Amino acid sequence: MIIYTGKKINVRRDEVVLDNGKKAVREVIEHPGSAAIIPFITKDEIILLQQHRHAVSETIYEIPAGTLDKGETFYACAKRELEEETGYRAGKLEPLIILYPSPGILSETMHLFKATNLVKTQTNHQSDESIKGIVQVKLSEALEMIKKGLIRDAKTVCSILMCVNSSL
Repeated sequence: MIIYTGKKINVRRDEVVLDNGKKAVREVIEHPGSAAIIPFITKDEIILLQQHRHAVSETIYEIPAGTLDKGETFYACAKRELEEETGYRAGKLEPLIILYPSPGILSETMHLFKATNLVKTQTNHQSDESIKGIVQVKLSEALEMIKKGLIRDAKTVCSILMCVNSSL
């Protein structure tokens, strides 16, 4: 049963039967899906956003990302969000992984991409975003930022670790 309908999400309350036969209640946030992009300025330098996030009451480091528009593909969403948030267009956009950000409560599927051969355009921040800055860091510095707890956003951590530990 839908208990809340929002602009981007719905919240459902489901009664389920567990494997042991007992009944339980699950609250599920329905989400249309999203794309996130780790943009490489050079072979070993990436772009991170500093963005205020109300839910955690902090300005955090993260890679560009956004929710799919109705009828949009994950690839098209990634291209759009990269340019809107960073002011760069990807010459090459490669899929990294598809993940579930929080499968205990959230139906969202997130597609992570790696963007290279960037071409400078201009940003087009949406009115409901709170991007405070765009920074360039070496991939090795980003890894150190994770170790020091300066990067805690899950999609960003995952993307950086994948790129550090792969030949992509």
